Amino acid sequence: MPILCRSCKATLLAASTMLAIGLAPPGARADIPDENYRPVLEHLLTVVVPPKLDALHDATTDLSTEMDDFCAAPDQDGLDQARKDFHTAMDIWQEVQPWRMGPLVANGRDQHIEYWPDKHGTAIRQFRKLMFSKPAIYTDREKIANTSAALQGLPAIEQVLFDDKLSTKLLGDDEDATFLCGYGMAIGANLERITGELTAEWPDFAKSMVEAGPDSMDYPDAKFAATDLYRALHEGLLIIATQKLARPMGDDAKDAKASRAESPTSKRSLRNIAHNLTGLFAIYDGKWGDTGEEGKGLAALIDSSLMDRSFRLNWQNVIDALGDLPPSIVELLDQPDGYQKLADFAGQISFINSLVENDVGGTTQLGGGFNSLDGD
Repeated sequence: MPILCRSCKATLLAASTMLAIGLAPPGARADIPDENYRPVLEHLLTVVVPPKLDALHDATTDLSTEMDDFCAAPDQDGLDQARKDFHTAMDIWQEVQPWRMGPLVANGRDQHIEYWPDKHGTAIRQFRKLMFSKPAIYTDREKIANTSAALQGLPAIEQVLFDDKLSTKLLGDDEDATFLCGYGMAIGANLERITGELTAEWPDFAKSMVEAGPDSMDYPDAKFAATDLYRALHEGLLIIATQKLARPMGDDAKDAKASRAESPTSKRSLRNIAHNLTGLFAIYDGKWGDTGEEGKGLAALIDSSLMDRSFRLNWQNVIDALGDLPPSIVELLDQPDGYQKLADFAGQISFINSLVENDVGGTTQLGGGFNSLDGD
């Protein structure tokens, strides 16, 4: 894992002194019986996740419908409502996003919903060409699914709705307005279709995880299946640290560039992280908003109440720190001490990830092994 910045290292050391009850690796203990993992799988995958996938599908459906309504009679109120529906869809997507498994990542589905990170500026280059040539395939609700992933998901409709130059065109009646509306409606319909497929495919995947065993071709035992849950928690925090924070931060304050953050046009990069953390904590805790039950996630495998309380305390410290920041890295870096605040927060994310690696991974016996982010 790359070093985020010098100040983050200092923050991490301070945090470990002030917050941690202990990071000592767990002592030798008997293996957790395989059947102990099965209730965790069943609770998280069949009770907790499905309502959230339904909410994601509902939100993209609302966004699609609002784009249709707005484009039928464009005005500022309609544009404001479409932007609001975008934020609602992005909120729930950011909570679902860290659950990188099964139908969520099959056939690159997650990248079709949100093409990010875009390290080489692919979307911007393609978008400029798109606006120049205005190919009809991008206004076709069915055929848009066969186009570049960079131009058919949430970041694409974000550009249409929030880019100052483009959003004003939406209120006009010229060729650009007609194309942008057709494009926005096609993206909305495509997102509704993708999330509908995700919702429909999840139950069979969840069943295969819960019924892990010798007869399964994918999951030979419940522990093997539960490792995917631990990996989602661990990698979700790594993505926040190494992509959502480290990329815009750069090597130092002079190298920082807010445009490298996620969702810079709609100014919600830190809001995204807040929702990521909600979805990630559900993996540990077992409760996600009004869905699920506290203590039935990976926490059910923690045999130390002291360790559990420590983890929850440290996680809450991260949530509290984020609550003191604006919703966007763009806004934060405009503050005189914004870079230092961002570096301090990055240090807290790194620290909580070290707790996941050492305490949670060790105690649940799910840590270690392959990391799909290696080499990114």
